[in-house]
Amino acid sequence: MPRPNHHRKSSVSSMWKVRHPLSLGVVALLGTSCVNFDLAEQIEDTRVLAVRNEPAEIMFSPLFLLPAAQRPPLPLPTTTVQTEVYAYDPRGGQVTLTTQLCPDDGADSSCRLYDKDFDDNFARLTDPARSEVAALLEPQKTIVDVSTDSAAGRVAATFSYDVTPGVIDFFQPKDANGENAPSIFPVLPRMVVDAENAGQRDANAEVFAERAFKRLPLAMDLADPALGPDFTRNLADGLGIALCESPLPTVDEVADDAFEGPAECLAARGPNQNPPLLGFRLESSIIPTDLTQGVLEGEPDLGLTSLLRVSPGGAVAITPVWGPLASERYQVISFDIESSKVVVLNRVEDLACTWYSTRGALSSALTSLEFSDDRLGLVWNLPSDAVSGERDSLVLVVLDQRGGTTVAELNVVYR
Repeated sequence: MPRPNHHRKSSVSSMWKVRHPLSLGVVALLGTSCVNFDLAEQIEDTRVLAVRNEPAEIMFSPLFLLPAAQRPPLPLPTTTVQTEVYAYDPRGGQVTLTTQLCPDDGADSSCRLYDKDFDDNFARLTDPARSEVAALLEPQKTIVDVSTDSAAGRVAATFSYDVTPGVIDFFQPKDANGENAPSIFPVLPRMVVDAENAGQRDANAEVFAERAFKRLPLAMDLADPALGPDFTRNLADGLGIALCESPLPTVDEVADDAFEGPAECLAARGPNQNPPLLGFRLESSIIPTDLTQGVLEGEPDLGLTSLLRVSPGGAVAITPVWGPLASERYQVISFDIESSKVVVLNRVEDLACTWYSTRGALSSALTSLEFSDDRLGLVWNLPSDAVSGERDSLVLVVLDQRGGTTVAELNVVYR
């Protein structure tokens, strides 16, 4: 039966995820119907699989709790964010990538129609903040040739954003009068990425464009050491929380299970890091339950971009290999409704690995320490009808729950 006539596939993300794979139950159900939908884990046309920001998070000073005119004359930094888009189209050609960053004001969940000229908060700005915010919110566009080195058709592009103090002020929540109403909770401006392969549109392809979303977490550093102990202690006392005198305990000092839960104090921390994926271990068994358990550290057998020579119908079993502290410990500020108090909670990241391939069958499209049997790897069963010299790709997208993202790609060429 013919596939439905899609002109655009849309992948609406939460804060971190770009697309969620279909469950096996849904896939089985669709297989019995007349509609032949694409499997989410298969790369067949224009896709945006991930958006990676470096740094993954920006921490800003509690001085933003004060109006700009009342702040002490301390230097407030500008952070340059490099945004790398991981788009793909195995059909080749040229892809136009467009990115736009916009406020988290809830007015337009897609940000597709956001226009600063119709934003009252932008209209109130004066230079230099007005020019800084205008430059940040201006859509950026580039045209990229699809890579022939990747069977998945990698479309690589990096965009740059300068997050200045004026931008941080602009992104703060506003009251009814348009004045800043800063919050101790993270601010989450949205990034929208559009990928369009115009050549496929002209060829009347079913799918030639896709939209994806990404959050850029901006978190207030309540324990900012640059402000001195008196300022931060007074701030913490006002919130009803205590500041820790020492860093968070290591896994050698306190196990993860014992660490997670309510915290007695708030510790100083740096911004979230993107997951330190180093590559892959080649497993000796192709039985999924035999794969390495837990977060594997050490020297990888394969790097983040590797090429293997394989036989049609074979199988590749791999497990991700990580650098130190891959599952970061962190704390969140929350509000307990029953006690009406601000509380601090200890958390440990769960690494979620989402896998995509151009062909073949995956033992699992999603492997995660939170939802699986503590195995982050998978078995990739290759197609038996592959011809010598053909290639296929396996793409891994790693998400850490706090905006951190890392991507790796394994290519195979058939004997």
